[in-house]
Amino acid sequence: MKVFVTVLCLLLAGLTGCSGAQRIDIAIPGKYTGPSGAPAVSGPRVAVMPFQDQRPDHRYLGQHTALWGADRHFDLPSGTVSEASAQALVDYLNRQGWRASLARTQGGDGADVTIVGTVTDLSINAKSGFMHTDLAAKNSLAFEIRNRSDGSIVRDRVSGAATDQVFWFDAEDAQVLMTDLWESNFRKFMSDVRVDGKAIRLR
Repeated sequence: MKVFVTVLCLLLAGLTGCSGAQRIDIAIPGKYTGPSGAPAVSGPRVAVMPFQDQRPDHRYLGQHTALWGADRHFDLPSGTVSEASAQALVDYLNRQGWRASLARTQGGDGADVTIVGTVTDLSINAKSGFMHTDLAAKNSLAFEIRNRSDGSIVRDRVSGAATDQVFWFDAEDAQVLMTDLWESNFRKFMSDVRVDGKAIRLR
C-alpha cells in the first residue's frame, strides 16, 4: 500500500508540477549549445538598443497549466524582456563574427550601424494532460537598422512558432523550446540582410 501511495504521489507531482514554485524561470534565450562561433569579420560596428516591448500583456511570458489546474507562470529570472532581447541579439551577432555591443543611446560609441528591435509577440505556454504535456511558443520581432554612413534605414520582420509534447514536464523543456525559437528567428534575420562596407542592407 505504501508503495502504491508513493507511486501515486510521484505521478501527481509530475502531472501537476506541484513543486510549490509559482514562477518558472525562462531565459531569453537560454544557454547556446551550438558551435563556438564564426571568425571575426571586418564589418561595421553595430550598436543594439534595448528592444521595445509591444506585447499586449507584460506580466509574464506564459503559464504552465497542470492537469488539475495548478497554474505557474513562466517569466524571466531577472531583468526585462527589452534588455534580454537586445543582449541576446548582441551575443548572436558576435557569435557570427560581427562586432556588436549593447548601447543606450543612438549611435552609441560611434557605431556604424544602430539596430532598434521590437518584440511584437512572445509567449511560452504548457498544458499538462494525463501522461503528457503540450508546449507551444511564439516569437515575432521587428528590426529597424539605421546606417550612419548615408542615413539610410532598413526594416525587417521575422516570426516563428514551435510546439513540443513531452511525457514528464520539466522547466528545461520550455527553456529549450524558447531558446530554439529565438535562435531560429535570429538566423532568419541574418539571412535577410548583408554587410555592405560599413552599412547593413537587405539582400
